[in-house]
Amino acid sequence: MKATIKAKENQLIYLLLGIFLTGMGIYLNYVKILNWEFPDSIMLLALGVNQLMLAYLSPHLFPKDKRSKAIMGKAMVINYFVLFATILVLFLLTSSFGPLILDASQVLQLLFCVMVIAIPGTMVVYSRLI
Repeated sequence: MKATIKAKENQLIYLLLGIFLTGMGIYLNYVKILNWEFPDSIMLLALGVNQLMLAYLSPHLFPKDKRSKAIMGKAMVINYFVLFATILVLFLLTSSFGPLILDASQVLQLLFCVMVIAIPGTMVVYSRLI
């Protein structure tokens, strides 16, 4: 009983924070995206999407049972490969013959955004499969 109350409380916090961060991310990034420039505040948008996915995952993860541990374990295994695939793709796209011209901080921002979205994204997939 207490775990479901805590899960609902966390879900509400994640939802409100996700709506706020996603709204701020869209507001701060839309001009740069429309002008085909690299958005400065792309991490806010990624964190907002992360919080929205965690709001969905809260009832599945906060009862610390076998199912939640299986969801987290399988998601981490997949995210290991997602990390290396993302590094490979960013390396190929930004190398000397690649079509993108990004500096190091932009590449790290993209890598951060992919990981922040991929971790709860794979958990969402596994929460539906398990």
